[in-house]
Amino acid sequence: MASIFCCFRGCASFLDLGFATPTVPIKKQPMIALDQQQIGQEVVLVKDGSRICGTGGALGNTAIMQDKAYFEVRLQQSGVWGIGLGSEKADLNSVPMGNDADSWVMCSDGYLRHNKEEMHHIAQLPQEGDTIGVSYNHIELNFYLNGQKLDCPFTNVRGQVYPAVYVDEGAVLDIVFDNFLRDPPPGFDKIMLEQSLLET
Repeated sequence: MASIFCCFRGCASFLDLGFATPTVPIKKQPMIALDQQQIGQEVVLVKDGSRICGTGGALGNTAIMQDKAYFEVRLQQSGVWGIGLGSEKADLNSVPMGNDADSWVMCSDGYLRHNKEEMHHIAQLPQEGDTIGVSYNHIELNFYLNGQKLDCPFTNVRGQVYPAVYVDEGAVLDIVFDNFLRDPPPGFDKIMLEQSLLET
């Protein structure tokens, strides 16, 4: 009997007799991406804010509020680039980033820069096609090359910070906030929106 009613309800919907079940709109969750409002003047963001090209920097559209956050960057095309964290005060028109007190970045030349200082240097430089992971736990900012920890952390990151990337000289970077190519370090997870933190 129930199957006949379901069939009739389907027919009634087709005939538009007023018995159709109204559709409920699905609320689209906000995406974490690079922020169109927080970019350098010569930066181009494409692919819904997940790819950066041009010249300059960009910040993510949400601050890192959770205890242990992770994101990845895929080096699509070589050039001059940098990956890390920055505050809203970071200079997004200056390349390289890391020359102010508001950005902490690993640069394409292997140097980790902050406030005009070269804090560390990595021997193995990322190449086109590589994936650079970034983990942050409000104590250390660490980098991973194709899943291998580089053991050159920043320990002086302060304040409210956002994912930060910059490009120049033809570099193209894809920033990934979900569906990672490499597993995050134990205990780390994708960046969550502040509202999502309250719901968990």
